[in-house]
Amino acid sequence: MHKPNCWDFFQCMRSRHGARMEGTPCPVSLMSSYQGCNGGVAAGRACWMIEGTFCTVSKCGVDDERGGYEFKKDHCDHCEFKALVKEQEGKGFHEERRSMLLKR
Repeated sequence: MHKPNCWDFFQCMRSRHGARMEGTPCPVSLMSSYQGCNGGVAAGRACWMIEGTFCTVSKCGVDDERGGYEFKKDHCDHCEFKALVKEQEGKGFHEERRSMLLKR
């Protein structure tokens, strides 16, 4: 089963792992500590846990408070990509930062 990362799903060009990158890389593509989380590259399948993303759905940006964790915690629950990851991962789905820390 193909497990897309957020930059694949949204066709984002802010990932250093994508086919082509333009501009400042999104923090999601730089988070090596999340490597493998939900089967993704860097935080590519855990973007809702990362602050300061360049999400194409919420239009979050580095200096935008919407990119903060409190906003994302509620907003990302309505995201099609997060729903896909949750469905693909089943019981192994990691949703919160705390679950990532406990995994180690």
